[in-house]
Amino acid sequence: MRLSWTNLPFKARNRAEFSQGLTNWLGQVFYEQLPGHGYEVREEQIYTAFRMAGALAEGQPLFAEAGSGTGKTFAYLLPAVCYARFQGRPVVVATSSKVLQAQLIGPQGDIQALSRLLGPGIDARLATEPGEYVCRRKADALFLHRPKGWKALHSWARKTKTGARSEVPRTPDELWDQVSWDPSLPCDACRMRATCHVSAARQRCRAATDLIVTDHRLFAADLLTRAERLATGHLPLLPAYSAVVLDEAHHWPETWQRAQGHVVSRRRLAQTLDLIAGYARKRARGSSLQRRYERLADVVVAQVREAGRRLLDSVAAAVGPEEGKRTIPRAGSVMEAVDGLVTAVEQLQDELATEETMNEGLESEVTIRAFQARLDDLLAALSMLREPDSLPWLEGEDMWVVPRRPLPLYGEQTLSTGTPVLFSSATLEPAYMARVLQINRYGTSRVGVPFNLAEQVLVYRPAEEADDVAETVKIIEAMRGRALVLLNSRADLERYRRSLTSAGLPWRILFEGDGERGAMLTQFRKDASSVLVGVTFWEGVDVPGESLSCVVIPRLPFPAHDPLIRERREQAQARGEDPFLAVDLPEMLIRLKQGAGRLIRTAQDRGVLALLDLSYLRHPWRDLVADALPEGAEVTADLQRIAAFCRDGRR
Repeated sequence: MRLSWTNLPFKARNRAEFSQGLTNWLGQVFYEQLPGHGYEVREEQIYTAFRMAGALAEGQPLFAEAGSGTGKTFAYLLPAVCYARFQGRPVVVATSSKVLQAQLIGPQGDIQALSRLLGPGIDARLATEPGEYVCRRKADALFLHRPKGWKALHSWARKTKTGARSEVPRTPDELWDQVSWDPSLPCDACRMRATCHVSAARQRCRAATDLIVTDHRLFAADLLTRAERLATGHLPLLPAYSAVVLDEAHHWPETWQRAQGHVVSRRRLAQTLDLIAGYARKRARGSSLQRRYERLADVVVAQVREAGRRLLDSVAAAVGPEEGKRTIPRAGSVMEAVDGLVTAVEQLQDELATEETMNEGLESEVTIRAFQARLDDLLAALSMLREPDSLPWLEGEDMWVVPRRPLPLYGEQTLSTGTPVLFSSATLEPAYMARVLQINRYGTSRVGVPFNLAEQVLVYRPAEEADDVAETVKIIEAMRGRALVLLNSRADLERYRRSLTSAGLPWRILFEGDGERGAMLTQFRKDASSVLVGVTFWEGVDVPGESLSCVVIPRLPFPAHDPLIRERREQAQARGEDPFLAVDLPEMLIRLKQGAGRLIRTAQDRGVLALLDLSYLRHPWRDLVADALPEGAEVTADLQRIAAFCRDGRR
């Protein structure tokens, strides 16, 4: 039976017939059709597909954990396409990375592969955030302030057929912000509405019959704004859908919480004020209102600039120089600076409101509205920061503030009960994630990788506690390089940099931060004896073959007690639970499984997982750590054995 966009590959007049028909059809596809095209029969993949099909038919959420190499995308794409056709509305597939989006919807992606194998007609559309498209009116208004590089961008904006930023990937963020679509624009009355790139992109998505591929952030934004947009006569960001697949789902809880908050960026604030000041100075030239515009640029904008600097400097001084998310205290100089910035911004908005009235119907009105929208976002962040029921932190130079307790995924303002959501990832802790997302009823599915890990992996564990750097050096020497070292903090990275650099090892050592991430991974793949050391390589690293023959984990990756983790711990304690067992342990296990999953990517790979932290052996939860390691793999403390294991396959 072949897929055709006009029908299902089986008859189904009700949910019971759909469930049975889908199960039978999936069995034929996985056991007969795909093997006929050279695909392996993977029982882990088939089991996952059956569990996902059942969750869709029952209309309930499912947490589906399936290890790397299982073929998760085929497992959810096939039931999702059928469910979309049964319901008459597409299924949303949201990912956390553009890499996975390309793997799904690219010319050689999984969706096209299924279309070639099972018959043409799977209709999948990519939904990109509106800010990734150019606004033609904003682009035409560039001549008002003529920033560096504006001519080339303006020329492209007049000729492009899609308006997508992906066509001009080298455009700096500062310049793109001046031409990109934003929610402040008067789209309903826009004279260019008929040729609007955002509208055209939305129309393409609204015509989707099977799948809409997007990212976590846009799906979150759609959920949070859908009811309001419909109530005000605006179309939602995404068309109506029948179900949702959240791939890379272990990232979703934090994305969902961030989506309900705000960020204050030092760079974006400075850029906004530069644009407003530049606009005012150009208006002042030869104008009868010269004094007014000079005052706007040199007094009103300058006051906001100084108030913003005072706030961000006071926040930086209050939180200290540590890495990660640093809690912002609501006291003293910080809150005084917040009040000062609110006052300055409100004065600037009053001036811009007058300016908007004076420019009604002109191109400059679009520019002024964009300024106002940015200032509205800033005031919303400051307002939330003042609320005790929020979590503020500094991350790099960005100030974040999010609600202390995010909205439940299912609720009056979000998803309706009965909308199935498939959470798919190689690493999930269902009970923990369900509690964070306030999901009470859900199903689970868990399968390992379709590899013989007992034969392909050897676990190295020192016989006794030892200096982690010294032990890492011994492992690198035994393996003759070919290792990925996963660390937990920038401080650890610098410590390893100093020690490994002075160790005089004959292999190239690549340290995170010495180059662009993608370039470093390429170099690591090409140089089979090199060693890669980093903090952010726990996931997103796919290096099959000899180059990655060993993963070294010096310390178990317990989460730092940043504001989000601290709040979850406090909530657990309020429920009478042990915060460590309820929060720290599941967070650590998710990350540990991600790191261990970097080692074996194909059935031909062999490798060593070196876990140097022995502290877990003293605790009652030691079996949970053991379960997160490659199933069936032998454990050894013999360095000579690990060298021989990868060299000639002997245990």
